[in-house]
Amino acid sequence: MNAAMIDDLIKNMGRTYSELIASGMYLPGGPPKGMFEGDETSFMSPAAGIDLGFSSTQHFDSLCIYLHKTSDDDSIYENGLPYQLQRRMNQAWVRSHYGEPLESKAPFKMPVLGMTGGWDTYHLPGTAKNITAVFQYNTEMNVEGIAFRLNQEPLL
Repeated sequence: MNAAMIDDLIKNMGRTYSELIASGMYLPGGPPKGMFEGDETSFMSPAAGIDLGFSSTQHFDSLCIYLHKTSDDDSIYENGLPYQLQRRMNQAWVRSHYGEPLESKAPFKMPVLGMTGGWDTYHLPGTAKNITAVFQYNTEMNVEGIAFRLNQEPLL
C-alpha cells in the first residue's frame, strides 16, 4: 500500500467490493467480513494499519489509517500518504495546513479506554465533496489515525 493506492481507494468510495476487484484493484485480506454473526457492516484490512469499511449495502464507505499504536496488538501504517499528509502530525500541524475544521471534538474521557485527544473533521483538497477526513488525536494531540468517510446524502 502506498499514497497512490490510498488515493485510488478514496476516489472509489461508494463502490462495492466486487466492483473494486472488477476494476483491477488488488485488495489482499478480502472479501470484507462482519465482526460477528449477522453483522450488517463489514471490514477488511488489505495492509498493516489500513482498514476498509463497507456499509450494510456492501458499499465501500470508510478507510482508516492507523499511524500510532494504541495497544500492543495494533498494526500501524508506515508508508507514504496522499494529500500532503505526513506520518507524524499533531493538531497544530493539521490546522496550519487545512484551516479551521468543519467539526471538532475536544479531548474527552471514553468509558474503559480513558482519555482521548478528540478529533477534527475536514474536507481535504483533492478529495470528492462527499468525502470527509477525520483526524483522531491522542492525549498529546498527535494524530493517531485518519478516517476517510463517504457522506451519503440523506434519503428524502
